[in-house]
Amino acid sequence: MPQRYTSSILRHIADTRYEPRTLRQLAQDLGVSDTDFSQFKDAAESLLQDGCVILGSSDTIALPPPGKEMVGVFRAHEKGFGFLQPDELTQHGDLFIPPGSTGDAMNGDRVRAKVIHEGRRGSGKSPFVGRIIEVIQRVDRQYVGTLIKRGSLHVVKIDGRLMRDPVVIRDPSIKSASVGDKVVIDIVEYPKDANDVAEGVITEVLGEGGEPEIETLSVLRAYSLAEKFTPPVLDEARKVSQAFDGDVIPPDREDITGILTLTIDPPTAKDYDDAISINTSQENGETVFELGVHIADVAHFVTPGSALDEEAYARGNSTYLPRVVVPMLPEVLSNGVCSLQEGVNRYAKSCFIKYDANGKVLQERFARTVIRSDKRMTYLEAQALIEDDIREAHKHAKTEPKYPKPIIEATKLMNDLAKCIRARRLDQGMIVLGLPEVELIFDDIGRVIDAQPEDDAFTHTLIEMFMVEANEATARLFDRLSVPMIRRIHPDPDAHGINDLRMFARVAGYNIPAKPSRKQLQTLLLSVKGKPAQRSVNMAVLRTLSKAEYSPMLIGHFALASEHYTHFTSPIRRYPDLIVHRGIDAYLKLDPPASKGKRQSAKKIGSKIAADNLIPNEDKMHELGKHCSTTERNSESAERELRNFLVLQLLADHLGEDFSGTVTGVTGAGVYIQIDKYLIDGFVRSNDLPGAANDRWKHNPKTGALVAQRSGKTVSIGNTFTVRVAAVDLGRRVMEMVVVDGDSKKSASPKAKKYKNKSKNDQPKSGGKPKVKKKPRRNDRNKQAVAPATKKKSKSKARSRKKR
Repeated sequence: MPQRYTSSILRHIADTRYEPRTLRQLAQDLGVSDTDFSQFKDAAESLLQDGCVILGSSDTIALPPPGKEMVGVFRAHEKGFGFLQPDELTQHGDLFIPPGSTGDAMNGDRVRAKVIHEGRRGSGKSPFVGRIIEVIQRVDRQYVGTLIKRGSLHVVKIDGRLMRDPVVIRDPSIKSASVGDKVVIDIVEYPKDANDVAEGVITEVLGEGGEPEIETLSVLRAYSLAEKFTPPVLDEARKVSQAFDGDVIPPDREDITGILTLTIDPPTAKDYDDAISINTSQENGETVFELGVHIADVAHFVTPGSALDEEAYARGNSTYLPRVVVPMLPEVLSNGVCSLQEGVNRYAKSCFIKYDANGKVLQERFARTVIRSDKRMTYLEAQALIEDDIREAHKHAKTEPKYPKPIIEATKLMNDLAKCIRARRLDQGMIVLGLPEVELIFDDIGRVIDAQPEDDAFTHTLIEMFMVEANEATARLFDRLSVPMIRRIHPDPDAHGINDLRMFARVAGYNIPAKPSRKQLQTLLLSVKGKPAQRSVNMAVLRTLSKAEYSPMLIGHFALASEHYTHFTSPIRRYPDLIVHRGIDAYLKLDPPASKGKRQSAKKIGSKIAADNLIPNEDKMHELGKHCSTTERNSESAERELRNFLVLQLLADHLGEDFSGTVTGVTGAGVYIQIDKYLIDGFVRSNDLPGAANDRWKHNPKTGALVAQRSGKTVSIGNTFTVRVAAVDLGRRVMEMVVVDGDSKKSASPKAKKYKNKSKNDQPKSGGKPKVKKKPRRNDRNKQAVAPATKKKSKSKARSRKKR
């Protein structure tokens, strides 16, 4: 069954905006060509046979109606209601659970609910609601919050908005906890109804709330991120590390230590997981580039089923928090024998790609290699060499600033090739968004004191292009061999999202067709570049794009305009990359580059690789993809929560001050506006928006705008305002703002308010000498470092999505 179509069908018809369509109409909506229609039809018929979809009137396709009961995961809202995300899709999507019907379910619990038909509940709303009748499985998690005293009771106010009510602690003295401490708790008695409260027991006292180190620990505990490795894992890491002898060249590895090889990384990187070599030659009178992308050979050290392997799988990926990295592998490997450090021999998997002068791929091959990095450079250092500014290069060097002519020439060759590759990929339809990025600046104890725009050196793009090319070449290899492999998939935007984008673009004064190609989306983005509408249109396109994930499904990467794509370039910090490296090992074992005998057919090699114990079967690959996509999302949520807390902690000391901001979200109750300097959102209630007195604002679902009913004023995504910080609730991680009329940046009598129950521990504290410390880069080339005091370059959410 063509899973690419079953996935797109289900995703499309599960959208609340879907109206029943015939099979042919559905194929048109999803952009299925006539040549692929038979496969599309097979997928739809398979879904019908499995009961995943039904045929309605006039042979239209829809999801089945809900039964009398529904099972799924409960997602609670702080206002007392929630939604049940069903295990199996039904017509109405998520089931609304009103206040009073949630029982003792907690956010994340797997539950069973009775489905109640209430008739029509207004435009766009499902006629069904639910009442939870059973908690099937409790979510396995701990809660973190601040211990406070209310009357004679000690309670813990849980961080964030997962729980509306605090948790009662009967005996806080067991762990010697004091009021104001951040604590970790387990729930021992769940609330029986909306009027009841949960009871818990303190399992760990972290320390005084508000301190950056304590808040970092709080996020680690809340997201179940283990900063330490178990003794068996550490012992195994030490053993494999001690057994490594880089001076011995194994017979199954190519010795390329004599080839000039460079690394380009952030200034504070410790784990160099990729290195680059480049040269040119003349073939048939034409210039040919040969690019070598050399990736740390983690698979040599982490074998299937070992303690290291099981731990790496459980973690799924390294997690990059502000100033702290939780690595996937122990540092003796990630910062030691796996790291492609300058001047030492290291094992690598190498991808060699030949290009013509226009960046077109001519040939590609893979090999196990031994490399020796000749020079470790930073992004700005390499950029300065490209621009012939040796003095500037010295400023950014982290090793001895000596630049022999071959190093300068190689750096310039890389620049030339990267620009050719980028031009080719843009011509193929690669989507590049122009959204702002900032670096946070910390003092020496970890408090955010400022932010600055991130550097825009082309060397970031240079390395990105080379990594993308190697990832794509790897995916093509397994496609040729017909071997199921974990991929990084990024489905095409669905028709509903495109319709929303078309409507938004039309309101902004731009027209795009009903089924825009990548080129037409590029044209839209180029047409607004440098204009006031740039940010709003780029944000609208970003919202249209789905999130990339891991899966063996034969789905390409839309934003990269790639038919086949995987992750090969970061096995130190991503478990899927490690699986891909094992696949390459299986391939090279059967088809070694130095083989002089008769070559086996790709089909024969592929069948043998698929049977190799190094490679999980397709079912396990699906499971692995879901697991690693989940751990990735968990890490991103943890990074976002800690970053938001640290920025809000700064802004809590700036109540009443004004900032420029951009609308990022619109609801019926108000709008979300992002402070441009810090890229953090706050909420502006509709009655705090500029307009006529007593005007009433209403959300227009067709345009996505908030419209003043009397004056006709509108507020849409991308609109810019001067906003004033009115309130910050650090415990709930929220900020309220008001829109300020005029250009004044600060008012003598600011309209500001503080939450009554804010404890002294929530107040920002001064201290520490201002010092620039940048949080870790979180993208498709993140460099891993030692927790907890590692300093790395910041990456914003915008660029990390672009990196895919």
